[in-house]
Amino acid sequence: MKNYLILSAALFTFYACHESKIPEEKISTDAAPPVQTVTESDSQITRPCAILHTPDSIQLEQLKKDNGEEAFYTINEDYQSYMTDARAFLEGKGVKIIEPAGGKISFHSAKGNPATLNLSDVKYNWEMWLFDGDQLHKIDVMDIENEYKKYMK
Repeated sequence: MKNYLILSAALFTFYACHESKIPEEKISTDAAPPVQTVTESDSQITRPCAILHTPDSIQLEQLKKDNGEEAFYTINEDYQSYMTDARAFLEGKGVKIIEPAGGKISFHSAKGNPATLNLSDVKYNWEMWLFDGDQLHKIDVMDIENEYKKYMK
């Protein structure tokens, strides 16, 4: 009789502690435009798009050194949030988003107005530009909706 009680208690404990997996929710990304990394052969842009640039590890270390560790983490979190919001807005509008790792990118408009962006320049940290097909515009990432209305008519 004692064995049945121990067996029942063991089974009850086993079932009570058993974790069932919650099914993962699958999110469709079919509607999102592709994120594209710019390579040397792909460094000439001719169509409207958004350029999102984030600092590399060396720039991040320099920013941490310049601003202090506590301020750096606050700045980093703020810009990550702004960039995420801007990306979501632009994806919703169907804008092609390019995230180059660095180097030079050339923009060629239909009107023949060339522009070059050197992302290896240390002055660029968390930056965003909109290319409207004619001109390259550095924008305020915190005001993405108004900047989009202004340049991407």
